[in-house]
Parts: sequence; C-alpha cells; structure tokens
Amino acid sequence: MRRFVGFAGLVSWFMVGLSMPMLAQTSSSMSMSRPTPPDLGFLTSYRFHLNALRLVSSGESFVWDTDVGADLDVFDFRSVRGNVLTVFEGVLGEEIRPIDPNQVNYTIDLSLWWRPGKKLGELGTTFHHVSRHLSDRDKLVAIAWNFLGLQYVQSVQVGLWDFDFGGRGLWKTQRSFVDYAGEVGGYLSMAHSLAQRTSLTFGGEVTVVPVTQAIKNRNRQIGSRIEVGMRFQGGRGVGEVFVAGERRIDADPFDLRPTTFTMLGFRFLSR
Repeated sequence: MRRFVGFAGLVSWFMVGLSMPMLAQTSSSMSMSRPTPPDLGFLTSYRFHLNALRLVSSGESFVWDTDVGADLDVFDFRSVRGNVLTVFEGVLGEEIRPIDPNQVNYTIDLSLWWRPGKKLGELGTTFHHVSRHLSDRDKLVAIAWNFLGLQYVQSVQVGLWDFDFGGRGLWKTQRSFVDYAGEVGGYLSMAHSLAQRTSLTFGGEVTVVPVTQAIKNRNRQIGSRIEVGMRFQGGRGVGEVFVAGERRIDADPFDLRPTTFTMLGFRFLSR
C-alpha cells in the first residue's frame, strides 16, 4: 500500500510539473462526441459517463470535482449523424461542512457530424453552450456563453494500442459576464492492452481561449491536462482509475488567477 501511495504521489508531482508552463485550463475533450460506427436509424447510439475526482492540491473550495454526462446520437443516416451531448458538473468543497457543494456547471452541445469515408474520422459543426452557477450564494449574475464552430474526431487502432484524438475551433455568438471570444483545443487519448480486460491509459489535451482584453484586462488563456490510469473492462461497462494534473481557466468564476490541481479519480463508462 505504501508503495502504491508513493507511486501515485510521484506521478502526480510529475504531471503537474509538465503542465506548469501553461497559463490556465479548460476542457475541450469533455464536450466532444466520440466517433460512432454508421447505423441507419433513430436513437442509434448512447454513451454515458460518471467521473469523480479527489483534488489533492487545492484549498477548501475545491475538494471534489464530479460530473455525469450523456452522448446521444439522435439520428443516423450513415454518412451524417445528429448528436446531443450533455454534461452536469458539480464542485464540492469543505468550507462549511465536509461535503459542501459550491458550484454547478451545465454543458450542452448540439452537433451535426459528417463521415467522409472509412477510416477518415468525422467532421462536425457544433453549437456549444455552457452555464455556470454558484450553489452556495445568491445568483446575482448569469454566467454563460454560446459558441459555434467546427470539430474533428478520429479513432485508430495500431497493434495493441487504441488512439482517440480530436480538435475543434469555436467562436463566440453570445456571452454573459465572461471575456471569452472563442476556443481552440485538441485532445489525445491512448490505451495499451495489458491483459484480456485490462489496459494502461494515457491522455492529454490543450485548450487556447482568446479573450476580449478590454473586459478583464488579461491576455488569451492557455491550458492543459495530462492523465495516466488503468482501465478495466466489465460485462456492460468500463471502469477506470487515474491520476491527473490540470491547470484550469477560471476555476472560480470571480478569481482570474489560474488554478492548478492534482487529482486522483475514478470513471465509469458505458460500452
């Protein structure tokens, strides 16, 4: 047990060190639908995820970060599919009590994806909405933004390695109490099979958020996230445990300083 704790601590320190040159962090990959095989019909594909992360390098306001989401193909015409992706995130601290919810964030993406051909990935256009709420105080302002743009996702298998990667560029259509002018980001995840039901996983992402400097007197925000873990295949789902390092843009919506997290977490995914 001591060896495991020591190893986890070493990996956490190493990963945070890698992300330190970045200025801040927001997640592009969290709200990007993954590729799906063509399947003519209605409600053809559904994917569910549940994440819980223990933040081990933060203050009393950030102790747990949880999110649950669904990735649903509403229709599929083989070459084109329509997708709805939703994510509900809750941030818990311990300022008042051991479990003290203080933030709730909602993400909704409406996307239309085109499959140009076999093994060529998917190109899509998306409407991206985020709404942020402070659950432990009166809501005096409505923090939200809407983006519109293009995305690309691809999955590739090479030997015992599975690769998933994607990127997107979005621009502002509406915003409220934020200075974001758009978002450019990408992600890469890798899984290496170790046994019939066990894999070693690696993941990383980078996001650049241009801003309107006159609003909050700051420059564009750049962030990253790095993750390493283990994946366990179950009968009807997948379980993962992981260590991650992250610097997040505007973790506190009223604090413009970048926030660095080291996290230990688990994740459940539908098959």
